[in-house]
Amino acid sequence: MNIVFVNSTRKWGGVKTWTVDYATWLKDHGHTVRVYGRQPEFVDKLKRVGVDAFRMDFGFDYNPVTIARFLKDFFINRPDVVIGNITKEMNTAGVAARFLGIPNIQRIGLPADMNYSPRLKMLHKITRPWFLCPSQSVHNGLLKHLPYIEPERVKIIQNAKHPVEGVKPLGDGPLLLVSTSQVNADKGHEQVLEALTGIPQGKVEYHIVGTGKLEQQLREKYAALEQAGTVVWHGFSTDVADHLAKADVFLLPSMREGMPNALLEAMAAGLAPVSRRVGGVPDIWPESLSRFLLPVDAGVQEFREVLDELLVMSPDELIAMKEASLTACRDNFNLDKNIQAFVDWVQKDIL
Repeated sequence: MNIVFVNSTRKWGGVKTWTVDYATWLKDHGHTVRVYGRQPEFVDKLKRVGVDAFRMDFGFDYNPVTIARFLKDFFINRPDVVIGNITKEMNTAGVAARFLGIPNIQRIGLPADMNYSPRLKMLHKITRPWFLCPSQSVHNGLLKHLPYIEPERVKIIQNAKHPVEGVKPLGDGPLLLVSTSQVNADKGHEQVLEALTGIPQGKVEYHIVGTGKLEQQLREKYAALEQAGTVVWHGFSTDVADHLAKADVFLLPSMREGMPNALLEAMAAGLAPVSRRVGGVPDIWPESLSRFLLPVDAGVQEFREVLDELLVMSPDELIAMKEASLTACRDNFNLDKNIQAFVDWVQKDIL
């Protein structure tokens, strides 16, 4: 197949990781892949793994210049399908694809990513997209928010990863914690930082990978934790795998998620997970680690209790947690199987 991915977002998020995974796999399995993106780091990442990727400035909604550029590129390269994520991609690349008779797929990360409006309904009427959801909860939320969508045009294919061969042994130093997400209010970093306050210096290191609206505010508020070496801020990174490979425990304190790629990445790297029970997280979670799946309304106290429990665990207990996480990813979220399911869906139902 000849497949185009379009991403107009400015920040790195789960959909970009998903796109890199899919584009790389499809290219490696003989498909023609082109990716258009706004963020330079995203485009550069794809180029480094051998995917044809191009910078695109999208401009305002229904930008005729952007639509014309996509029309030209699609006319020359004749993709079989165009895959976008948010409304901006549909009202530019999606419109161009529809004009040329090329099917659109809109990937939905969260059920509330799109709220009903007559304008959105009209856009979907124009572009006639199929919808790809990573979990049942996202599927249900999409149909609830946008009741005009035909259920038969919605497909669930869970996110997946390539797991490592085995878990990393524990080191002799502090317990290494990591979070890899944008530092925004809904990601819950502050409650973890507050829970770390009072833990003796040298017991843990919390590595925060990502940037966002609250980064500077939180760095100032919890400067003492940074000075003590308890918290390490890494900022934006396209090499999340390297940070995961050095850690033992993955924290996902988010207050809302779809099917979080970040969690699957951590499980595939053999990290012990701690998360809130939000969105599609329970669909991923190993049953044996249910103690570490916290309630949706978990606060500072719940995170502190979990951290205290982790700190008194024996090395064997922590390794068992890590192995359970890795095994769950290996058994249930196989990248080869899930992307092949995507290919089958497109070839049988869409083309």
